[in-house]
Amino acid sequence: MDIWTIISAALGLVAVVGGGAYLKAKGKLSQFKNLVKESYDVVKTAIEAVDDDKISAEEAAQIKKEAQEALAAFKTLIGK
Repeated sequence: MDIWTIISAALGLVAVVGGGAYLKAKGKLSQFKNLVKESYDVVKTAIEAVDDDKISAEEAAQIKKEAQEALAAFKTLIGK
């Protein structure tokens, strides 16, 4: 075995491990992006609800729905 074979094998191993780590990180980043979007939706819905200084039953239900979606996105991110 010459030195170039060893270097090639080592670089191949680094590429395989790095590729796996990238795919895992990419999945987590996608989940994080979804969590941020859902959290934004909760805040946006709440701000729109209080624009008229009162929250109706429909607005409260919409805020609750958005909050549940954000919670589901968080649980997906942490793996529960």
